[in-house]
Amino acid sequence: MTSDSAAPGTTEPTTMKAAVLTGRRTIAHQDAAAPEPGPGELLVRVAASGICGSDLAAYRGTHPYKRAPAVLGHEFSGTVVALGAGTDGFAVGDQVCSAAFSHCDACAECLRGAPHLCTRKLNLSHLDWTGSFAELLVLRPNMAHRLPPGLHPVAGALVEPLSIGLHAVRLVGEGAGRRVLVLGSGTIGLSCLVAARQLGHAAVACVDVGPEKGRLALRMGADAYADAREGDPVPAALEALGGPADVVVIAAGYPGVTDQALRAVRPGGDIVIVSYFEDRHPVDLNTLVGREVTVHGSALSTPRDFTEVIDLLATGALDVLPMVTHHFPLADAGPALRLMDRADVPTGKIMLHVTTDQDEFTNGWGQ
Repeated sequence: MTSDSAAPGTTEPTTMKAAVLTGRRTIAHQDAAAPEPGPGELLVRVAASGICGSDLAAYRGTHPYKRAPAVLGHEFSGTVVALGAGTDGFAVGDQVCSAAFSHCDACAECLRGAPHLCTRKLNLSHLDWTGSFAELLVLRPNMAHRLPPGLHPVAGALVEPLSIGLHAVRLVGEGAGRRVLVLGSGTIGLSCLVAARQLGHAAVACVDVGPEKGRLALRMGADAYADAREGDPVPAALEALGGPADVVVIAAGYPGVTDQALRAVRPGGDIVIVSYFEDRHPVDLNTLVGREVTVHGSALSTPRDFTEVIDLLATGALDVLPMVTHHFPLADAGPALRLMDRADVPTGKIMLHVTTDQDEFTNGWGQ
C-alpha cells in the first residue's frame, strides 16, 4: 500500500507519503523524501497514528512552538525497518511505540531520573523532525519502546496517551479507597480514568459535554458520568461519588475548570493538572490555600510509565480499543483534523491508518 521505493542495492525506501501541515488548518497529502537513520537511530514504518490535542493546536495555529510546515503526530505504533550504525537494543522487525520526545541523558533532570523534564529534549514534529503522520519516521533508542508481538497496532498507538494518564494519576500515590473526579473525558481524561482503575482507586466519575462522551467514559470503566450540557456537573458528580473527591484530575482546559476542581475536592485533597491551556488561566488561590489543597502539575510520562502500560496490554488487562471512535487512512488526515476541529461533533480518539488498510484494524468496530 505504500508509495515508497528503494534505491538500487539497498532495502531502505527513498520516498514516502506524508500528511504535511502547510498552513493554518491546511493539510496536504504529498510525496516526501524518506528519512534516513543516522548512527544510533531507528527507521520505523508507521502502522497507526492517533491524533492528539496538541496536533489539533498546531493545526489551528495555536501551538506554542509547532508551526507549518511540519509533519505532525507522535501517538503511534510501527515496525523497525532499518537501523543506523551502532544502534543497540532493537532489531529490524521489532514492533515499537514511542515517547513524543528524545531526552538528552545529560542535563540535571535526566541525571536525577526525570527524563520527561529534560531541559534539552527534542520533540517530534519540531525543527524538521518528521512526526507520525507519515509512512516513515526516525527515532532515537531512548524514546522507543518495544511492543509485544501480536499486540493490536491501534492499541500500540494508544500507549503514549495511556502512559500520560498513568503518570498523572500516579502523582497522588496508590488508590487506597479514594474517590476520583476526572474533568474532561477526551483521550487523556479516559487514560486517567483507566489509570485510576489500575491503581486501585475506589470510585471514579467523569465530566464532559454530551451523552456520547458519557457512554464512552462508562464503557471505559467510570462509575458515573456528569454531563456539563445539563448545567453545573459538580453536584451530580459528587453525589455519584458519595461525597467530595479525594483527587480531581483536570484533563481539559475549558474556562472555569479550576473553579470546578476546587469546589469538588475535599479539604486537604489533591488536584492534578494534566491539561495545557491556550491562555493564562485564573485560579482562586484563596480557596486553594484555605482548603489546603495540593496541586500537582503533570508533564508527559517516563519510561517506567510506558513499560507498565505495555505490560498491562500484553497481559490483556486493558481493553483500550473502544477509546477509538473514528478511523481514517493517512490520505484523509485533513478531513480527520477538520472533524476533530468541530465543536458540534463529539469524538473519542481519531486514528490514522498509515501503512495498512484500516479494515485490517477495525474488523467491524468503530466508525
